[in-house]
Amino acid sequence: MNTPKPRAATRQSQARHIALLTLFYGAAACSGPAPAIAAGDAVAEDTAAADAPSNALVGDDAAGDVGTDQDQGDAALSWPLPPPSTVGGKRPAAVRVPKDYAAKSPRPVVILLGGYDYLAQDLDDWLRVTERVDTDGFVLVLPDGLIDSDGSPFWNATDSCCDWDDTGVDDVGYLLGLLDELATKVRIDPKRVALLGHSAGGFMAYRLACEAPHRFSAVVSIAGSGHLDPTVCQAKLPVSLLQVHGQLDDVMPIDGDEDAPSARTMLTRWGQRAGCTPSSWGADAVKLEHADDGVADETEVFRYTAGCAPGIDVRFWRMAGNGHYPEFRPVFTAKSLAWALAQQRL
Repeated sequence: MNTPKPRAATRQSQARHIALLTLFYGAAACSGPAPAIAAGDAVAEDTAAADAPSNALVGDDAAGDVGTDQDQGDAALSWPLPPPSTVGGKRPAAVRVPKDYAAKSPRPVVILLGGYDYLAQDLDDWLRVTERVDTDGFVLVLPDGLIDSDGSPFWNATDSCCDWDDTGVDDVGYLLGLLDELATKVRIDPKRVALLGHSAGGFMAYRLACEAPHRFSAVVSIAGSGHLDPTVCQAKLPVSLLQVHGQLDDVMPIDGDEDAPSARTMLTRWGQRAGCTPSSWGADAVKLEHADDGVADETEVFRYTAGCAPGIDVRFWRMAGNGHYPEFRPVFTAKSLAWALAQQRL
């Protein structure tokens, strides 16, 4: 990324920006949540730090024995009611379930991963994902990275992002452990588990897809990237991918930098992993309106249209006139979640 280790002033600026976005979207929330929409891109325009945990333990046991793997499903478990408000024990992550949840049918899962220097709740305040839990019927999990020596939440995703204190914390193990524990307490659909991350959270989503592709059906990466060295990612299975990136991003440049690959490079890697036909990559005729940015139909949609493994979709929402923190409209959250929830691991 273009920021080796953010100075205090940079972090404060980012925090102020998140606060402003929270205020903006908090006011917008008075008009109510965006209506449910179908998956796909051709959709009409919408009109409408807390004290952090100090360690990486999962559950109540330092050994990390979090119970049945999520893939064991119905054969191994019955699910207690009411569902828990958190999982993760000494490193808790908030859990939100639909109001009509009754453990009668499995629910898809969305894991929200915030960026460096802010929490999952801040990302939720910005994107308003919680407002979609009831309408879209998914379980939302909001984990946070540990706090570094500068007081900032971080994820240990790649060499360049963002464990600058060299703690070596196993965030992959922590997040997979949360899924294991969640599966013992909430009836989830193990074939529909999506990751949605911004910036460093996007990096962490890619890391999870690399190390445990069989656990996830979709990745939505907003301004995220991955390892410079493609051989570090050992995933043998493809995962559906939606990369969202502003063309004016100067924190994680869309064209990459000395620390991380470009957005297009990441899409090419995952397209290759899925067996997509390289020549089928192209832009849709219809552009989308996702942000209050003064640019009409600022989002151009690129995707592979042939050759991809069954059930795999690899696409790019490239946003003209936008930087690292687009002023997303509610329609962006509705459509990105609709896409993610439509994906299913075969």
